[in-house]
Amino acid sequence: MKILWVSHFLPWPPTGHGALQRSHNLLIEAAREHEVHLAALAVPNAHPTPEAVDDALRELAPKVASAAAFAIPHDALGLRRAGAAVTALAGGAGFWERRLWSPSLAAHVRTLSGAVSFDLVHLDIVFLKRYLRGLGTPLVLNHHNIESDLLLRRAAMPGAGAKRWFFGQQAVRTARLERELAREARMNLTVSELDRDRLRDVAGAVPTTVIANGVDVQFFSPDPSVTPDGDALVFAGGMDWFPNREAMEYLAGELWPALHADRSARRMTVIGRNPPPALLAAATHEPSLRVAGFVDDVRPYLDAAAIYLCPIRVGGGTRLKILDALSMSKALVSTSLGVEGLGLVDGEHYLRADSVAETLVQVRRLEADPALRDRLGRAGRRLVEERYSWRTIGRELLAAYARAASAHPDAAPSTTI
Repeated sequence: MKILWVSHFLPWPPTGHGALQRSHNLLIEAAREHEVHLAALAVPNAHPTPEAVDDALRELAPKVASAAAFAIPHDALGLRRAGAAVTALAGGAGFWERRLWSPSLAAHVRTLSGAVSFDLVHLDIVFLKRYLRGLGTPLVLNHHNIESDLLLRRAAMPGAGAKRWFFGQQAVRTARLERELAREARMNLTVSELDRDRLRDVAGAVPTTVIANGVDVQFFSPDPSVTPDGDALVFAGGMDWFPNREAMEYLAGELWPALHADRSARRMTVIGRNPPPALLAAATHEPSLRVAGFVDDVRPYLDAAAIYLCPIRVGGGTRLKILDALSMSKALVSTSLGVEGLGLVDGEHYLRADSVAETLVQVRRLEADPALRDRLGRAGRRLVEERYSWRTIGRELLAAYARAASAHPDAAPSTTI
């Protein structure tokens, strides 16, 4: 098949943030069997310079039939982003639809569609709907999260203040967008059964396939020559994604002060781009809390720590960094929401901790019991090998594409918008 893949970011490098990892690996798996043309936006926080964009395209070019990327105009000037937010409140397209609009990308999509007779278009997020106008090509719609649900959770967060109304309004508009586009798609891809059910709550009985997030089990494997430090904890995740940022603000303000006061020998390393000011300030005053920022390879940090701590309290989708940690045989302490949709069993694959007090108890348990750490680590590794390798997930993606391409045109509308 010939597939047009439209993305809200360049899916490179493969070890980037969670959504990037998902898109990169699904793209590669699709391109193993089909002719895939990538048309993407170049997001400044991931590819800040033309040279970085060129490097990413150079790496992706041998893997796909063609690859092109275009800047996001609204990211060029902060006032434009603020203006988009104000306009989004007034009516019409929502904030993220406007923010992700590039006339240059739209022109490229039209030109490419005129030159190639595509069998499917893969849209990597619902906010890219405007790029589908006039294509008339069967649509596969990917959902990294159910975006309206994530916005509702952001609106409900304590201390949301003036943002509460904004996120609530955008949640309503996003739900309408999800409902319209999910019903037009030949196939919707969700990361978990839970997100599938959330999508159906919004859009009704739309055609849906669960294509789970995965992990490169060869790349993310523990180094047997490294003995983890029993006093060390670690978290990895880009903090330009709200659930990770909120989790690290919680860590800085409540969780780490309690953990450090309980046992001063503990040390915590946080990995990921754009750490929030509250976390940086806490690390400045407390040397036991280290903020590493973005790193090219998280594996040495994961190898060195005895415990992976995931205090995520808001979100959707599934956490790829947790799968990376499990693949590295890390003992995991997580909130219920942090492992949502992954099929992990408390006490078998991880230890659940939904409060500061519960986190203290579970971390103490693991520190006192190396055998428990080892048992959880081995069980987590087995789980990802069996369920979450990208090659296994890739086969499921290809089957979903085949069903979408062969569906009768009356079964679901195409992308003539």
